[in-house]
Amino acid sequence: MKMNREFITQNSLLHWLNKIIILILAIFLTFPSFRSVTIADTNDVKELDSDLFLELIEGIIQWKKMTINTNINAPLLNNTFLENAGETTGDWYPLGMGRSGYEDDYESYLAVIREVVEKRYKQENKLSDSKATEWHRISLAILASGGDPTNMGNDSSGKPINLIAEGTYNRGKTRSLGAQGLNGWIWGLITLDSMRYFVPEKAYDTRQSMIIEILKMQLTDGGFSLSKSTSDPDMTAMAIQALAPYYNSEESYTYHQKARDKQVTKKVRDVINEAVETLSELQLDGGDFESWETPNSESTAQVIVALTSLGIDPLKDERFIKNGNTVIHGISKYMMEDGGFIHSESFDPKNPSSLPDESNTMASEQVMYALVALVRYYENFRTLYDFREEMDNDLKKQIESIKQSIETIPDDPHEADIHLIKQIFNDYLNVPIEERSYVFNYYKLADAMEKLGIENTSEPITEHIGINKEGKGTIVSLFDNGKIHASDIVFTENDAVSVSNLPDKITTEYYVDVVTYIEKLEHASNKGDYEQLLDELTDKKKKIEEIENEIELINQAILDYLYPFSDIGIKDKEKVDDIVKRYEALSTYDRQKIQNYEDVEKAETEINSLIRARYIMIGVCLIIIVVGFFYIKHIRKRRREKLQQKMIED
Repeated sequence: MKMNREFITQNSLLHWLNKIIILILAIFLTFPSFRSVTIADTNDVKELDSDLFLELIEGIIQWKKMTINTNINAPLLNNTFLENAGETTGDWYPLGMGRSGYEDDYESYLAVIREVVEKRYKQENKLSDSKATEWHRISLAILASGGDPTNMGNDSSGKPINLIAEGTYNRGKTRSLGAQGLNGWIWGLITLDSMRYFVPEKAYDTRQSMIIEILKMQLTDGGFSLSKSTSDPDMTAMAIQALAPYYNSEESYTYHQKARDKQVTKKVRDVINEAVETLSELQLDGGDFESWETPNSESTAQVIVALTSLGIDPLKDERFIKNGNTVIHGISKYMMEDGGFIHSESFDPKNPSSLPDESNTMASEQVMYALVALVRYYENFRTLYDFREEMDNDLKKQIESIKQSIETIPDDPHEADIHLIKQIFNDYLNVPIEERSYVFNYYKLADAMEKLGIENTSEPITEHIGINKEGKGTIVSLFDNGKIHASDIVFTENDAVSVSNLPDKITTEYYVDVVTYIEKLEHASNKGDYEQLLDELTDKKKKIEEIENEIELINQAILDYLYPFSDIGIKDKEKVDDIVKRYEALSTYDRQKIQNYEDVEKAETEINSLIRARYIMIGVCLIIIVVGFFYIKHIRKRRREKLQQKMIED
């Protein structure tokens, strides 16, 4: 008992300490004058901001843990959280966490998402009929967790599941990437470039076709929107994120711009520059952004990701400092004392689930990965959606040297500078083409070459950027000086003990544990030492699947038999009794997954009332019949007696 009290006391102290730290950080971010002092020194800004942002990232993760009653020292990716794997609420947190290298149970996420994908692939529409972004979100979360989305099990015909092929360049074989509008093209391109995936010759879509579809949607004011005629910061920022790897491309595209209703010819760089200027104009005085006439944290977060993808420093670029406020000042307005973030400071009728005084899951997850993008930028890691292994020091030095050389080019170059510029360009061409997007200031070199008439012989980036057909994403810890998450899987003695402790009468409560241990054992380097456990785990998984199937059948039976509720009658008693019997056979945990069971109880009560009413009616009828019988018998007896009396008198 004493140990329990000490444990609770320690957790309480940690809880309050976290609150105090988060509150101090919120105050620290909120006051522009305080921030402006630290921004004055470049080195201090880099060091201080990275540490600060990591604290905020951890605070968001801890807030999320609290929302699902998880100890802050335990993994977020646990049984409760992973019930939503494959859904919007279950995939974005692994992405943000994985890109920060936060220590958690990514193996469990990968095990569960593999099961989810395989199950959905047994359905006609697989992940989704209309939303290609289902493939994109899941693929990115898998990569962030150290997995390979090109190898996610097998479909119902035994064919390997390749989420990249089916969700990006071959999505159009079943449904256009643009079926859900601009989002499909944007996230399709982001996902395709997440590992610089190779596109086969017979693919339905190419990088060029995806880029053109995005460019077509540029508005006359320079930005992008999902459906409006004026730019929206979210869509503009996401379009920039998708196009960013091609900012240095010298390819020109001729296409029909829908907003202008005419043919135009532009480079990706031209479109991005216009979009960036539009974002600058859309920024509010507080440093944040608004969407659909509501200032909000998510729009601001997307702009941060967009700027860092181009190598633009959100804290220093004058275009994104308004009234002394940066995007960080803007986003700090939405931070709550519990570590989470709200959507907006005022109630948004277009988003009624987001309250102005309550941390919001979507807002928090987007702020989290925006902060991750910032730290990655400041610490010279790959951009948020580039999941490849980090560059080695030689490549980093090569790129940094070229960037410094470009900065030496005069703003108004002359013929005397031609030799220097040609040398810098040759050095640039020595950078692998799939890495050239990290020479963020290349545009200065290109502009100087154009002004002096120097031929630009850069290869088409779209044709050479694809280098990988498969591969796992890399988890690098921003919290631990770039430590790489171990990819070697070892099944330990502790794992074996945990397996033996699983209950014989299994329930869906242990689904995550079972599939995680199966996945780990099947891919463990010491698999042979524990093969005897695989049959046991496989049997438990089969039983869990049978329970899940039974839960699904019960839920379907409730929908089929009980609605419309007004039609429930005694005729339904057998069906209702069967549902009740099957429900009671489930464990307490599994019963929670039965939807609208209260209606079953109402139906049971209604039917029992109808039966009682019928019995009462039958009883009343029997009484009436019996009374009537004796009454009639009595009447007949009286008549006979009267008749006999009359005969005697006569």
